[in-house]
Amino acid sequence: MEDLKKLPVGLSDFKKLIDKNAYFVDKSLLIKEIIDDISEVKLITRPRRFGKSLNLSILKYYFEKNDEDYSYLFENMKIMDQAQSYLDEQGKYPVINLTFKDIKLNNFDHCYQKIKMVISEEFKRHQYLLNSDQILEIDKKHFKEIMTEEAGYIRYSSSIELLSKLLFKHYNQEVIILLDEYDTPINYSYLNNYYEEIIEFMRMLLSSAFKDNQYLNTGIITGIYRVAKESIFSGFNNLRVSSIIDKSYSQFFGFTEDEVLTLLKYYNKDSEINKVRQWYNGYRIGNNIDIYNPWSILNYLANDQLKSYWTNSSSNDLIREMLVKSNSDFKIKMQRLLIETSIKDIEINTDSNFKDIENKKIINEGSIWNLLLLSGYLKVVNIDYSQQRNPAAELKIPNLEVENFYHEIIMGWFEQTDLHYSDLEESIVSLINGEIDDFKEQFQYIVESTFSYFDVGKNNSENFYHAFVLGLLVNLSEHYRIKSNTETGTGRADILIIPQNKKRFGIVIEFKVARDNTEAELKKAAKQAIGQIIDKDYGVELKASGVEKIINLAVVFSGKKVYIESENE
Repeated sequence: MEDLKKLPVGLSDFKKLIDKNAYFVDKSLLIKEIIDDISEVKLITRPRRFGKSLNLSILKYYFEKNDEDYSYLFENMKIMDQAQSYLDEQGKYPVINLTFKDIKLNNFDHCYQKIKMVISEEFKRHQYLLNSDQILEIDKKHFKEIMTEEAGYIRYSSSIELLSKLLFKHYNQEVIILLDEYDTPINYSYLNNYYEEIIEFMRMLLSSAFKDNQYLNTGIITGIYRVAKESIFSGFNNLRVSSIIDKSYSQFFGFTEDEVLTLLKYYNKDSEINKVRQWYNGYRIGNNIDIYNPWSILNYLANDQLKSYWTNSSSNDLIREMLVKSNSDFKIKMQRLLIETSIKDIEINTDSNFKDIENKKIINEGSIWNLLLLSGYLKVVNIDYSQQRNPAAELKIPNLEVENFYHEIIMGWFEQTDLHYSDLEESIVSLINGEIDDFKEQFQYIVESTFSYFDVGKNNSENFYHAFVLGLLVNLSEHYRIKSNTETGTGRADILIIPQNKKRFGIVIEFKVARDNTEAELKKAAKQAIGQIIDKDYGVELKASGVEKIINLAVVFSGKKVYIESENE
């Protein structure tokens, strides 16, 4: 039996992948689409570990004019079946190849020094230019200063343009510039409070390299986010953006259904396809293409275990910070998303402006939804482009791996307290078992232990308490349907807990906020809540689903005090 090809986990250099005889999902037709795309600069945004670095490596080895012959790398690949005009582009262009993927520093000085090092290494790769008789001595002097990291700030800010100029003079051929993960230093600048400094430098660097650069044939930039035009790409009339909601390049980043089926069959795992779909499928690129997470697929095959790989593969600090600092309105929507099918009418703006979220005390809700989508933590189900400004989308959690990440985040909201997970678990078990007296005591303890860590004084609204309780209920979703603010009877029930096993208790929860924390006011509000549940027949959906035992639960808050009253039907 022929030995199976090695799995290319972590390999992003195309030549190494082919030379090591690793399994390659043929994405070489990306080359054709790049050639057919006449836009001068292409910005392609996709979630991390979706094949961006490997794809740029493919482009480098195909297009680069080099003393070595790399044509063997493309033998038997789809690009070789294309018209001669595409094959004539092979080995034709000088290429500048840069990646900012490892520039993750906690201050601007260190970030700038790292960028200098990356640029210096690319200059060293082209140091043969110092022997070119087509280049002026003054340009060679500037080249050496950048290569040896002796140049100043301004010289580095135009260094990519300089290198493209010198390559053009040497080869008499326009240059292709590849820049991978351009936004990594920007993301870390937001987390570490040097956003304005890095934006200023990146604006100069990218503008000189890609905007009105007479030596440029094509520029291809990849990243996770499109940083807003006014921040970096101001005046880029030659820029075409391909984001996760666009059709262009949709099949080249991530694995398609057919590619995954072929992979699983090759490694004798095709019987697991349904489980693999549940865990790692669900991304939608453009209108119709369903995409699998490639990092998780390869790691699953390498480890023979269905578990979270992508969400644990690198830092999620930006996502975590925004979720933790989001307001109660956002938290309640996020928890509804976890317990329901999807969330609708979310405005999509793929320009990610970090200025919208710079004030970390107030996180802009729209910015969070957009960054979650672009980062791969949400998928588009439907999108409506008829809106005057930005399209409105229905969003959904793509798969089980990402769902588990959100559960972890929500449980993390309680980590800063003195509570143990067992405290939360015991209270929910008491609730669903109908042991309301025990639940009252346990829930009061949770509130007292937790609310001192939240600014309840500023969040003294039903939404805040609603979000808090939903956070406790998300782990019930395997055996219960949790519905929030759903129309039932003649109104909207705050929360319905609908058991799959119809012999168990179904629960209707109504929240109230009392005017003060006197016992009389708390009891009055609870009585109103129970009356509202009964008068508006909030339990009708439970009854219609076959649930016979129903608990109507009034949960009344006043600051950090809670009062609970129940009535069985």
